[in-house]
Amino acid sequence: MTDFSVWETAPFGATVDHILQRYHNVHRAQFEELVPLAQKVAQVHADTFPAEIAELLAYMQNELLMHMMKEERMLFPMINQGIGRGAAMPISVMMHEHEEHDRAIARLKELTDNFQAPEGACGSWTRLYALAKEMVEDLNDHIHLENDILFARVLDS
Repeated sequence: MTDFSVWETAPFGATVDHILQRYHNVHRAQFEELVPLAQKVAQVHADTFPAEIAELLAYMQNELLMHMMKEERMLFPMINQGIGRGAAMPISVMMHEHEEHDRAIARLKELTDNFQAPEGACGSWTRLYALAKEMVEDLNDHIHLENDILFARVLDS
């Protein structure tokens, strides 16, 4: 897991900027590759590949894009303006959505046998699982940084 200690005392604006660059931009790029790759593997290996994986990744992409847009357009500007506890309601909504992301992650891990491609899987299938694992690790770190550090600090300010 990533060392988040620097964000425990960093200015809120710096933490928000880090989240935007390290997580929001990265997730957008990850899903731009993940979703088409999952669709390709699902089509080529329709007899053995769980079709739900491609559907779930497309769902996760859509949910995460909407979630990040809400943070970027509403919550993060509030945090940067120093609203503090006045941001409690949008923070509560974002944390609820994080729980939904956690459920989707759990289902993805279940469907992919914790990202273990079957023996003899093609390069695309293997790459898909490696990328999905990386995305999930990043998303877990992202959620931790927001819930346990940024949002907790904002609500205490």
